[in-house]
Amino acid sequence: MIRIFSVEFWMMVLFFINFFLVLFVFAIIRKMNQLRIRPVPQSVDSEGEKENDPVRDTASDIIDMLEPLVRDSRDAAIQFEEQIKDKKRLLKGLNDALDSRIININLLLSRADAMQKKIEERQAESGRIFAALPREEALDIPTGNAANHQDQILNMYNRKYDIDTIAQRLSIPKGEVQLVVDLKKKFLEMEKNSR
Repeated sequence: MIRIFSVEFWMMVLFFINFFLVLFVFAIIRKMNQLRIRPVPQSVDSEGEKENDPVRDTASDIIDMLEPLVRDSRDAAIQFEEQIKDKKRLLKGLNDALDSRIININLLLSRADAMQKKIEERQAESGRIFAALPREEALDIPTGNAANHQDQILNMYNRKYDIDTIAQRLSIPKGEVQLVVDLKKKFLEMEKNSR
């Protein structure tokens, strides 16, 4: 037998209360749906126009509320597009600056390689060690700014000098001249493709 103050008794009471509440809510929802489905009679004015329809009024109110949101979202999209374009311009500038520095580093590396090879050749020919070589003799590669050499190479190449002649006149390795010319061609091609 179930006692009145036991946990099982109160759980059963709670179960029945919840069951009847759920049935009550379903009944209310069903009744509301039936009322909503019935068409609302529309009265006609003496001039033949329909009176204000509550559904249309509600729809127009919703549209009026949404118009500023749509306008604001369009403005935000335009601003976002402008910011993306600005970032693309900045990235292009950074890429160009990095490419220029990469060219300069490659030129300096190729110069260092050429200098090392020259020193090794001289050491092998004369049988002397590096410390015995005079400083001016070991470093007879032209000095100057890598960008300046790059400009000289491109100017001579544009005047139809071949790579061997440019390398001989500027006293720099052919590989360095070829590298500068190839990179310049690639940059020009990339600029054409980006437009």
